[in-house]
Amino acid sequence: MGRTYYLGADIGTTAIKAALFDDSGRKILHHAEEYDLIKPSAQRVEQRPEVYWETFKICVRRVMEGSGVEKREVRAFAMDSSAETIVFLDEHRKPLDNFYVWMDSRAEEEAVEINRRFSPEEIVRATGQTPIDPVYPATKILWFKKHKRALFDRIRMMCMCDDYLLYHLSGRFVSHGSSWCTSYLWDIVKKDWWPEMLAYLGLKADQLPVIQECGTPVGTILPEVADELGLPRDLLLVVGGQDQCAGAIGVGNVSPGIFSESTGGALMVCTTAAAPVFDPQGCVPCNYGIIPDSYMIQAGAKGGILLRWLRDTLCQEELALEAAGKGSAYDLMDALAAATPAGAEGLFLMPFFGGAGSPHPDIYGRGTLYGLNLGHTKGHIIRAFMEALACNITKMVEYVETLTGVEVKQVRSLGGGSLSPLWCQIKADVLGRQVVTMENTQDAACLGAAILAGCGAGTWSSIAETAQRFSKIHRVYQPNPANRQVYDQLLKKYDLFIEATKGYTEALSKL
Repeated sequence: MGRTYYLGADIGTTAIKAALFDDSGRKILHHAEEYDLIKPSAQRVEQRPEVYWETFKICVRRVMEGSGVEKREVRAFAMDSSAETIVFLDEHRKPLDNFYVWMDSRAEEEAVEINRRFSPEEIVRATGQTPIDPVYPATKILWFKKHKRALFDRIRMMCMCDDYLLYHLSGRFVSHGSSWCTSYLWDIVKKDWWPEMLAYLGLKADQLPVIQECGTPVGTILPEVADELGLPRDLLLVVGGQDQCAGAIGVGNVSPGIFSESTGGALMVCTTAAAPVFDPQGCVPCNYGIIPDSYMIQAGAKGGILLRWLRDTLCQEELALEAAGKGSAYDLMDALAAATPAGAEGLFLMPFFGGAGSPHPDIYGRGTLYGLNLGHTKGHIIRAFMEALACNITKMVEYVETLTGVEVKQVRSLGGGSLSPLWCQIKADVLGRQVVTMENTQDAACLGAAILAGCGAGTWSSIAETAQRFSKIHRVYQPNPANRQVYDQLLKKYDLFIEATKGYTEALSKL
C-alpha cells in the first residue's frame, strides 16, 4: 500500500494557507495567499465573502498542482479558522452583508448592553468566556439587529469563515464548539446552544450550524467542486477547529503544562486543560478544545497584527526593497531592530491598537508609544513593538500559570512571528523562559487540521498521540541573562502604565 496524504488549510485574518502532509506528518508543500481587509471606518473591519472562497481555491490548486502528488492519493481534508469572524446569510444561503472580521469593534454599545443583561457569573458558567467585548459575535448580531433590521429579519443562517467554506465544499452547514464557544451563544459544559442568549438576541437554533466534535467526518466533497480544485471526488471532508486550537495540536500542545504562543493576526497564549477552568476575575476565557471533552485556556489580545501594520504603514522603504528582490521586508525590519539595544533606549509601546485583551481587558484601550525623543530611529520603533508584544505575552503566561497552578518552563512559538529569530529571542528574554520553534512552525495550524483530517479518515486513532508524534523541535531560544535587568524594568513600566490609565481610557475615548 502506498502513501496517503492529508490536506489542511488555515483561514487566517489576513491570509489563507494550505498545506499537504503525508501519513508520517511530513510536509509536502504549502502555499499562502494574503488579502487586504476592508476598513470602512476606524472601528469597522470587514471582508467580502467571495475573497475567502476565491483565495481558498487559489491556495488549494497551487498546492495540488505543485506537490507532484496524484490526487487519488489525497484521502481527507480539514481546515481551521480564526473564530468570531461572522456572516449572515439569507434564505438562498447568500450573504446579506460582508463578513464582520473578529477585530471589528463597531458594537461597543451592544457589548455594554449585553454585559448589563448577563452578569459575569452567568457568562462564564455558560460559555467559559469573560465579560463580552465588541469583537465577539453576540455583540455584532445585536448591532446588525439594531442597525440593519430589515436584513436581520431575513437571516436564515449565520456562520464563520470555515463554516462558509465547508458549505461551499459539502453543501452542509456544520461547525464545532472550539469556535462557537467564543460567540457567547454556545454552552461549553452542556455542549449546546445557550437558550437565554439566543432568546435575548432573537435567534433560533436552526439559524445556526450543526455542532459536531472536531475530527468528525462530514461527507465527501461535491463532485463539481472537486474537479474545480483538482481534488479527488471521494475526498473525505472532516470537521476542523479554531485556529489557535489547531495550531496547538500542530506543535504538540496537548497536555497541561505545555504552552503555545501564536503571533499571527491575533496574539494568543494557549494551554490544554482536562476540565473547564473558570477565571473568577473574568480576565481569561476557557474554550472548548479540539480533542473531545478537553478544554483550552486561551489568553488573547489583538496585537498579533501590529507588525504587519508597522510594515505596511511605516516601512515603505523595506517593502520597496522586497519588491525589488532585495530581501524580505520583515527580515530588513529585524535587522534594524537587531541594531538597537534591548529596551529600545527608553522607548516603549502599549500595544492596544484595538482595545486591550487578556489579562487586563479594556475595550477602550488604545496604542501608546511613550518615551520618544530626537535620538530614536525606525529601528527603535520596530524593537519597541516587538518588546511590547513580548511583554503582553509574558503577562498572559504569568496569569494563566497562576490560574491553572501549572508552572510554565517552555513556550512553543508558532505563526508568522516564529519565523523571526530576533523576535523569538526577545520573547525568551522577556518571558525568562525557554522559547522553542517547531519544524512545521509556519504551518502548525495546517498540520493540526491535517491531523484532524487523518483521524476523521481513520488513519490515526488518537489526535493527542498523533500530535505528539508529529511535533518536532527545530530551534531552542534560551533567555539571555544579560538582558534580564532591562526587561524587568520594561515589565514594571508596562504594569505601571496599565495601572495609571485605569478609568481614563473610556473617558478619553468619548471626548
